[in-house]
Amino acid sequence: MEQPLGNKSERVDDLLRDELHLPPERKQPAINLPPVITALVAIFIIVHATRIYLLSPEQDFQVILQFAFIPAFFTFPLDQVPYPASRYWSYVSYAFLHGDWTHVFVNVLWMVAFGSAVAKRFGSKRFLGFTVFAAIAGALAHFAMRPGDVAPVIGASACVSAYMGAAIRFIMGPGALGAGRAGAGSYQPPALSLVQALTNRNVILFVGVWFGLNFLFGTGIIPLAGEDVKIAWEAHVGGFLFGLIGFSLFDPVGRR
Repeated sequence: MEQPLGNKSERVDDLLRDELHLPPERKQPAINLPPVITALVAIFIIVHATRIYLLSPEQDFQVILQFAFIPAFFTFPLDQVPYPASRYWSYVSYAFLHGDWTHVFVNVLWMVAFGSAVAKRFGSKRFLGFTVFAAIAGALAHFAMRPGDVAPVIGASACVSAYMGAAIRFIMGPGALGAGRAGAGSYQPPALSLVQALTNRNVILFVGVWFGLNFLFGTGIIPLAGEDVKIAWEAHVGGFLFGLIGFSLFDPVGRR
């Protein structure tokens, strides 16, 4: 004769756990973002909301002059530059400014998708250091191609591109099948070496598509919503190459 399962209001799987003396299931949150990603997203939104809703157009223009990356500020004589001291921080601070809300949310979306995986693997401190150097790499790449340009470069796209370049080093290898699952070790598969990555068919396909899309967006063949200024594709490329090549400098896990 069958035995009753107990209180019908209880879940069958919970009753079975009790019967087998298993610990209660740990509920996974619907959105499980690393704190450093949550903090960066909040900063992007707060900075842009402040510029849009609290500052006058003239005040916002002064913010752009002080914190956007403007290549001409590094090539013009100091007496022709309105804020010479901005040379010391603008190659990082530009990443926290965006053209409009679409620009903010597009970068946030890709940061959550790729940056979360990198942050879980690196840890917060390494991830923040990686982000700073990614912004610098993007600025330097743009400066190398447009040293006298007066158009400001803004947005976290170089950093997001670096997250993509870093992520493919460990989410596309043979041991990375569990990379998207929850758990402390799910983002710790052995990384591909740079040579292995550049000979991996999935990586080559991803890189090819990524460069193709950046060429189309950067040349204006396909307009990209959310960019009030010309697409700084050079910064995207600089960030991506930094993430792909410089990944091992920050990776605490190691290679296969």
